[in-house]
Amino acid sequence: MSRRSRLLSALAAISLGFTADRSVHASPPPLVLGRQQALELGLGASLSLRSQVLTVEENQALVGLARSRFLPRLELVALGTFAQVDSDIGFISNLPTIGDLNLNLGANSSALINNAFVNLGVIMTMPLLDFGRGPLQQAAQADLQAARAQEQEQQRRTRFEILNRYFSAQLSAAQIPVWESSLAVSQRLLRDVNAIRRVGLAPRIDTFQAEALQQADLQGLAEAQAQQEIALSGLARVLNFPAETRVKAGDPLQKDPAWSYSLSDSINQALEQRPSLESLIQLQLAQRAKIQLARAGRLPSVGLLVGAGVSGNWLDIPNQNVNSSISASNGTNVALPTISTSGSASGSFTDWGAAITVSQPLYDGGFTRESIALAERRAAQAEITIQQAQQAIIQSVETWFATHRAAAPQITASRAAIVAGERSVHDGLLRYRAGLSPLTELLVAQRNLQIARAAEANAIYRWNLSRAALELETGLVGQAQRD
Repeated sequence: MSRRSRLLSALAAISLGFTADRSVHASPPPLVLGRQQALELGLGASLSLRSQVLTVEENQALVGLARSRFLPRLELVALGTFAQVDSDIGFISNLPTIGDLNLNLGANSSALINNAFVNLGVIMTMPLLDFGRGPLQQAAQADLQAARAQEQEQQRRTRFEILNRYFSAQLSAAQIPVWESSLAVSQRLLRDVNAIRRVGLAPRIDTFQAEALQQADLQGLAEAQAQQEIALSGLARVLNFPAETRVKAGDPLQKDPAWSYSLSDSINQALEQRPSLESLIQLQLAQRAKIQLARAGRLPSVGLLVGAGVSGNWLDIPNQNVNSSISASNGTNVALPTISTSGSASGSFTDWGAAITVSQPLYDGGFTRESIALAERRAAQAEITIQQAQQAIIQSVETWFATHRAAAPQITASRAAIVAGERSVHDGLLRYRAGLSPLTELLVAQRNLQIARAAEANAIYRWNLSRAALELETGLVGQAQRD
């Protein structure tokens, strides 16, 4: 069982807390995860990280392929032939495997010839001089380094994505009590309005306004509950859990420590230690190596060919017929009996040889020229891509830094607004009951309190998210301690 599976089992056992008398048909409670637990599970099960690991392994194989292209090659070759010739002439040319054959056949004679030939050999080919060797290996190695840097970048992005989903789950969970508290106040207000109206001390419009406030709070609570389901589903997906597994953020929404680096330090760190930039730089080096590889198409190459083998030949003449006759004095020919003979020969030999091959391209229809131009354009495009990425990183750091800096006074202001709003609602309710203020004043105070509570949760969410984003950009991961 993997570490992730053991951790999941332990968490499930703790969070489920099954008892002996619980019904087997009861829906299990959600898996409660702390932030660190979510990070460990998510980083261990991320599909994006798995894909990037496979990309690194693929580039490692490509490096091996580039290296093997210039290593010696050893091949075992074999040849076997059989030929049968039936001839009535003495000279036979181009007989397979043995060439020409001369037999002493007279008139009206024939021979049946069987020939078997077997060859077994070893051939070694090795490039001695190839100007494309270095550039090809450099390009493959640069691609491998780019893939490794991209793997590190993916780890950062996966961590940020997990934190983003976790923070969203915390925010949605924090919004539900806000609406529940607002709904409780609006329900109490509606009861007070109805009681005051029954004694004739409240106009009918107060009842309508209180009912409208209650319905608005019900709508807000329903929306907050739906957003929580969506956020928890997103958290489960980024953790690569099965569809039937439900999760819950165990850590409450609290303010993380402040970002302790200045803007200039953050930008410098993001530009110097960013794997995505390193990946682009390595891809640019690969493109430059491919320019040299394309230019090598115009240069000569030298190779060595060495071969050795053993051959065996079996020649068999199973039937050689000689037909002869005697001429009589009266001019008639008397045929003599046919003479049939046979013969065979066999033998073997070994041979070896070596050859040096030299190849100098003369004209390839412009293929090399266009390949060089294409590689140069791609290298230039890679330089522009690096500059664009640098500008995007700077913009992202500045954006998240400003967001983080603005979130601090927003949290303070919203907290102060909550305190003032709670007092305002309390005083407004007392004033309305005493008939000293209209209901509208109390409704405004209640709505402002609800807005302030939601604003505080959103400000803490932006604070934490902007810090996580700065960690993504710079790679400076702080401690998980709270202020």
